[in-house]
Amino acid sequence: MGKSKQKFIVISGFDIHDNNRGTQALGYGSLSFLEQRYGLTPDTKILNLRFIKNPLKQENRINKIDKVRVGDKEFCIKTLNVFFLEKTLLEKFHITLPFTPFGKAIRNMEYVAAINGGDGFSDIYSTQTFYWRLPETLMAIKAGIPTIQLPQTLGPFEKKENYALAKYILQAAKDVYVRDDRFVEELKKMGVKYELTNDLSYFMQPEPFDIKIENGAIGLNVSGLTYSNHFRTLAGQFENYHYLCEQIVRYFQSIHRPIYLISHSYGYQNPETDNDDLEASRIFYSKLKSKEGVHLIDMDLISPKTKYVISKMSFFIGTRMHANFAAIFTKVPVFGLAYSYKFKGAFENNGIFGQTAMINNISKSQADDIVKQIVEVFKKYNK
Repeated sequence: MGKSKQKFIVISGFDIHDNNRGTQALGYGSLSFLEQRYGLTPDTKILNLRFIKNPLKQENRINKIDKVRVGDKEFCIKTLNVFFLEKTLLEKFHITLPFTPFGKAIRNMEYVAAINGGDGFSDIYSTQTFYWRLPETLMAIKAGIPTIQLPQTLGPFEKKENYALAKYILQAAKDVYVRDDRFVEELKKMGVKYELTNDLSYFMQPEPFDIKIENGAIGLNVSGLTYSNHFRTLAGQFENYHYLCEQIVRYFQSIHRPIYLISHSYGYQNPETDNDDLEASRIFYSKLKSKEGVHLIDMDLISPKTKYVISKMSFFIGTRMHANFAAIFTKVPVFGLAYSYKFKGAFENNGIFGQTAMINNISKSQADDIVKQIVEVFKKYNK
């Protein structure tokens, strides 16, 4: 009997090195999800495709391998550098070169699963951003390889041509999973079957490690995006965010609860300008008039370990959506400081109502009112 050919899969958008632990969580969660639903095993050859223009560059000649531990299993994800001409041959002429690593992988590809950043299957950020996430999926469709749209938010679409492309991709998919019902009516119009399930980060298990957390701990995620108040199109909308965080800390100090400042999007060695939670938390901590009971988590933690820390809180207040998801999915009472309409919907999709507040362009008086809301919610869980 001949030796069976090795099967490959691609997880499009897989990135466990991103500064944002939410993006990391989508990667870790995708492995657990595919293990549960599609029988993914550590023996499966998992590829992350990287399209290059110059194959002679030293950095483009090395195919990096990440070893990722999920529970007691270790998965290997190989980043395969693909010369853009091979991509063009497949997309335009349906031709693969059988002697190249990419050609061999395409001929033995079981499926391509797409993460799309969790909410990037849309043109609201820009048409360019939408297209940037699609190469692997479009290639798979052209090559007749099954595609899976992993749990995510789909849409909306502002341009008709982008909607038409989305329809083409979704109708071609083997399976479509959504984490909310926002695009459900459109899916019905398209005749696309779907399954409503949890965000991918739900499937990522917390990773315990040696850290001491006091009883009754309160977690506060200070966002670098809102604390800096200089981030891209959102600049200038969060003048009183630092004041809001100060008042939150002051309240929990007044009732003698330990407070942990937990970052969720940061570069430990290379902070991201105007968008780094740890840098913001360090500055915030240094400026506190009283640091009594306040603990700064100043560690380079991967997403599963960050989720573990959040799971040890008795109450959590987060500005990053996926920091809040970490609390929600580990059943920690939570309040979301929202700068996007998506927060409210995400909370309500998980059966949590009245536990978010918009923080864009708030006055100090409105910040005080938000603290009162937080206190009410906290007391609801601590009667």
